[in-house]
Amino acid sequence: MFSVDGWLYELLRWAGVGSGSAAHVQQVLLKPISVVLVVVVAVAVGWLGSRFIRHWIGSAVRRAASRSDSPRAERRAITLTAMVANIWRVVVAVVAFFVALGSIGVDLTPLLAGATIIGATIGFGAQSMVRDLLAGFLLTVEGQFDIGDTISVVDTTGVVEDLTLRVTRLRAPDGTVWFVPNGEIRRLANTARGWGRATVDVPVPPSTGVDHLLDALGQAARAVHADPQYRGACLEAPVLWGVVDMAVDSVTARVTIRTRADDRDRVERAVRQEVVRRLGSGDVAASPLA
Repeated sequence: MFSVDGWLYELLRWAGVGSGSAAHVQQVLLKPISVVLVVVVAVAVGWLGSRFIRHWIGSAVRRAASRSDSPRAERRAITLTAMVANIWRVVVAVVAFFVALGSIGVDLTPLLAGATIIGATIGFGAQSMVRDLLAGFLLTVEGQFDIGDTISVVDTTGVVEDLTLRVTRLRAPDGTVWFVPNGEIRRLANTARGWGRATVDVPVPPSTGVDHLLDALGQAARAVHADPQYRGACLEAPVLWGVVDMAVDSVTARVTIRTRADDRDRVERAVRQEVVRRLGSGDVAASPLA
């Protein structure tokens, strides 16, 4: 019934303790001590591994992120480093759990066999969740978008508010919150990277006159480009495309300005306001945009 192996048993027997008592003392003392040692070692390994990941790997990731054109690259590097550190701690905890069970005499063979069957059953029944988790990890590693970016995915467009391994949370322009499983993200458009192009199309009745429309559109774009409020957002001078569409009841002209990605919508609104102001007041000088 009792194990007669071990240094503590031999020590107690040498001291004159009976065989049964020595085996019982060994069982009562050594097994809890073994569990405590396993926990202490696991905590130390988890802490040291996390420190290594955050210091060495995190430094390398941050150096790579510093060369990126994304202003949120540093945040992405921190997120990636924290994710790897958490995965390391989970792996250490799982291994320590099984080692502790083995140290107190639990037969792990039936447990591992049952865990394999349960894992296979869950795997078949939760394939979509596994796909979401893998996709979330790859999205984080590759940095296809960051928190704060405006993206279009599936049929939803919004600002990324949160990114986890399983789901991405978007805030639509009307305030609606969308939760998109990462496994469903097959193709996405990120409008917050690098530069954008503010494009303003102005349809007016044919009676307005093409020259009048082009002058108003050109002056409005130049006014926004020269405004100190928008000067930092505009990367290049406006380009007047001219008439881009005609219909029986309308003529449409277009002007574009290369801007920073995050400021494209703001510049477009400003140009539209200036165009409406000039077309409504009739205060347009004949000075077409080059």
